[in-house]
Amino acid sequence: MPKIKGIKLPKIERVPFKMPTREEMEAMAAASGGGPGPGGPGGPGGPGAMPKSIPAIYIKDGKYVAKESGKESVKAGKIGNAAASGVKISADDASTGGIFVEGKDSEFTLSDAEINLSGSTRGLGGKSSGAAVGNHGTLILKNVNITTGGTARCASAAQDYGTLKVYNSTLISHGVPFDAVVKTADMSPDMMTPPAALEIEGNCRTHCTMTNGKSYFYDSTIIADGWAALSTDMSDGYVYLEANKCKVKTVNSGYGTYSDCMCHNFFNDCDFDVACMAAIIAEESDCTFTNTSAKCGTYFALIHAVFGSTAEVSTLNVTGGDIKTKSPVVVVKSQNALINFEAVKMASKCGILIQSKWNNDPSATRTKGQKVYGIHATFKNMNVAGDIVHEDPDRNMYIYLKSTALKGVIRDAHVSFDAKSKWTATEYSKITLVGDIDLAQIDAPENITVVAIAAESGTYKLASGGYLVLRTA
Repeated sequence: MPKIKGIKLPKIERVPFKMPTREEMEAMAAASGGGPGPGGPGGPGGPGAMPKSIPAIYIKDGKYVAKESGKESVKAGKIGNAAASGVKISADDASTGGIFVEGKDSEFTLSDAEINLSGSTRGLGGKSSGAAVGNHGTLILKNVNITTGGTARCASAAQDYGTLKVYNSTLISHGVPFDAVVKTADMSPDMMTPPAALEIEGNCRTHCTMTNGKSYFYDSTIIADGWAALSTDMSDGYVYLEANKCKVKTVNSGYGTYSDCMCHNFFNDCDFDVACMAAIIAEESDCTFTNTSAKCGTYFALIHAVFGSTAEVSTLNVTGGDIKTKSPVVVVKSQNALINFEAVKMASKCGILIQSKWNNDPSATRTKGQKVYGIHATFKNMNVAGDIVHEDPDRNMYIYLKSTALKGVIRDAHVSFDAKSKWTATEYSKITLVGDIDLAQIDAPENITVVAIAAESGTYKLASGGYLVLRTA
């Protein structure tokens, strides 16, 4: 078989990213007409936007503070300075939360407990949550069931350098019926509705990690009626979220997880059953999935950026597992992305694996003609079918096939093959060929043409009857 000469790319530099300060993010949001606060989509307000709340159990600096606890909401159980068990908490007013732990001397374990809260609140996390930790404290939940109802009523939260560890527990947030909350084009200042650009509905996130918090989930179930199951927001530079052998579900709408700027989310052996997408990744952040099963009502991942820098790169790593989606597996909206799939079984009902788009969100980060890192997607050790469609005019897309057989359309992407990879085009395709390959590594059925920008020109008939047309420009 003849050797085909592809082009050589210049080195693609990834520009170092510097996290903007909260003040800088607020200024960017104000300049572009977004919400009043820093950080994530629509410029949300922070925890400071919340009304004054009293937790049923308040732990501060290693001590149970009875006089600042809503003891009347505790129906059973024993409470100490370091642990409580058999606790039952029930409250139906917005000002009463479950348990709140703070202070570097606090490491508190709540076990065999049940928390039921209802009543709408505002803001995110804090003392109105079912179980929350902040200010360098540590909260451990073991065999705890938390159910909340009401807008912005998190079942759990970790914030302000707090650490949350959840074992064998169930967390559920119901919110309120979607039509009971006024929908806005951008997120409201009190975080009651998500921005329209996220393509979801709802009014409550079951869990949120933010402001340098860390959260770990083991053998647990996290369910949301809408908006979000496991979310992050307002990292202030670093947030870590990890789930192991967990079930993650959104019932009517919403995503499984959100990785906001400078957030790092990891999922090992988890099962996602979500009404919309498994993950949304924004700005300079990452999501890593290992041996994940995912059934998605829309995408597996939506990648985007708002109020950000053109240097930001969102990273998606997926190793093993089984992904099923109704819409494209990954959609990238006006954002640089690093996407790695290895030994993944995946299928899209619409037939698209990766699709890039121009983001019509008024808060989207704009390149303004700058050269940017682009979209880089690697498929390794896979046999996969589906299309790759590049429709973002502001950046290039690069596809790397490594020990992979791909069957589908590729449009307007740069493509490179290692010696063990092959691509079969199913319809007219147009690529830029990077590096040299054997002719046998590209195929197409009769009456199908593949056009490739390469280092040589010519026309070749392919094994299955189609044609490869090489052009130098």
